[in-house]
Amino acid sequence: MIGLLKDGTVVVDSGPMLLTISALEDGKPNSTLAESGARKALSLLEDLARFRAIICQNISRVENKTHYPKVVEKMITSAKQVGDPTVTPLVGVAGAVADEVADFVFNTEAISKVIVNNGGDIAVRLRGEEKMKVGIKTDVRSERWSYVLEVDSNSNIGGIATSGFGGRSFTKGIATAAVAVATNASFADVTATLLGNATNVDSPLIERQLAEDIYSATDIRGHWVTTKVGQISQSETEEAVENGLAKAREFQNRGLILGALIALRREVRITGTISLMISPAQLLENNRRI
Repeated sequence: MIGLLKDGTVVVDSGPMLLTISALEDGKPNSTLAESGARKALSLLEDLARFRAIICQNISRVENKTHYPKVVEKMITSAKQVGDPTVTPLVGVAGAVADEVADFVFNTEAISKVIVNNGGDIAVRLRGEEKMKVGIKTDVRSERWSYVLEVDSNSNIGGIATSGFGGRSFTKGIATAAVAVATNASFADVTATLLGNATNVDSPLIERQLAEDIYSATDIRGHWVTTKVGQISQSETEEAVENGLAKAREFQNRGLILGALIALRREVRITGTISLMISPAQLLENNRRI
């Protein structure tokens, strides 16, 4: 369930969780603290299992109570703050777990850099002169990244998450990638999902199915999710991307995210303060900075 890589990164592989933890002290890996973070991650899985009935409820039916574990409280808070009545707290589970593990490890003063990657939802904690680079994909199914986001301790970035059609979770939209950058991974996780959902157009070339017909235990029963995207027109592509961009600007104005990248095939838009921190890893056609 817990493994150690040659570079000092610790891997946690347990059921639905595949998580990596990197902790650095004076530029050198501290695998002992990373392993303590791994054990923390496993304890969080137990908390989630005990409160599964709560975190799978529609957010409008979830009561605010003080006896929830911290990771559950974080999920509830993030889901409520986005203001979408259709979501459940489970929408931010990967990011919330990444945050809790990152904070647990980073609270040790000797540690200057922590990176927790929970299936692509990344929590970042940096001190002093520490920096890091994050590869950004414009297609969640690709094995290569198209952009590089440079993060330092003054950037206020604590979470990066990616959603999109073809990823590990359901989406109601058609974006090949919807990336949200926020002050923590929980907000990044929730907002990335909703950005992906917003990238939508009406077209007979887009096929959808009820979520429960694909996965009976889904927390979004009654919701139509995207199952196939055909060769839609350029105007439809641009409309879908602009719909995602409009949602990103709304989240920015409300202070929920620092910026976003919305991509659908070769159409890419970048918005927010991250436009100053992100660089192309390779040239793509039709890329525009907002």
